[in-house]
Amino acid sequence: MSSKPSTFATYRFALIICVVCSFFLALVSEGLRPQKEKNAALDVKKNILKAVNLKQPLGKKTSAKEIEETYSRVIEEKVIDPKGNVVEGKTPADIKEGEALYPLYVYKEGQQVISYAFPIIGKGLWSTLYGYLALEPNAMTVRGITYYKHGETPGLGAEIEKDWFQNNFKGKSIWDMKDQELWPVAVIKGKVADQISDPNKAKHYVDGISGATMTSKGVTEMIAREVRKYEPFLAKVRR
Repeated sequence: MSSKPSTFATYRFALIICVVCSFFLALVSEGLRPQKEKNAALDVKKNILKAVNLKQPLGKKTSAKEIEETYSRVIEEKVIDPKGNVVEGKTPADIKEGEALYPLYVYKEGQQVISYAFPIIGKGLWSTLYGYLALEPNAMTVRGITYYKHGETPGLGAEIEKDWFQNNFKGKSIWDMKDQELWPVAVIKGKVADQISDPNKAKHYVDGISGATMTSKGVTEMIAREVRKYEPFLAKVRR
C-alpha cells in the first residue's frame, strides 16, 4: 500500500530545486559579467562615434574590432574641471564617483578638431536617460546627439532613440549670437515650424514627441544642465 508524500517532503524538494537553480543562475551571471561589461563599454564608444557624426559613418554591420579601432584613432579622451581647464594625465575612466571632474571626448581627423562631445544624463518619465551631445568646433552648433540607455515607453518616450528625433538636433544652436549668451536647445511641444516664426529663436528648439511630454521635458532639462556644466570649457573654445 503506497502512501502519499508528506507536505513537508514536497516543500523540502521544492526548496532544494530553488536553491540549486539559484546557484547555477548566479554562477552563469557572474561568468558572463566580464562580457557584459565589455559589451556595455563598446556600446558607449559606438554611441560617442555616432554623436560626433563621423565623416565616414560606421555601418550597421561594423564589427566590434572596427569600432574599437575607429574610436582609438579619432577620439581623444580628456577630463576637465569645473573651471573648464583640462586636467592633464587623467582620462574619463579615472574619474571617481562624486569627484568634480567631467569627461570630454574630442573627435579629431589628423590634428583638426571636428567635434567636442560629452555625456548627458537626466530623468525621463520612467527612467534615467543616458546619452551624448556633440558640438561643432565652434562650441555653439549641435553636431549630433544620441541616447543609448533608457526605460521609456515604446512608441512614446522611447522615440528619443530614433534617428528622426536625434536628427532634429543637428544644426541647432546652444548659443545666442545676438545677446552673446548661452541658450541650450529645448524640446518644444508640437512642431517648431508651427510654434516659432522667428528663425533666430527657432534654431534653439526641436520638434517634440507626441504623447511624451515628461520625457521631452526631461531631455530639455538634462541638456540645459549638462551644457551649463561644460560652459566654462566651451567659452574658452569660443574665445
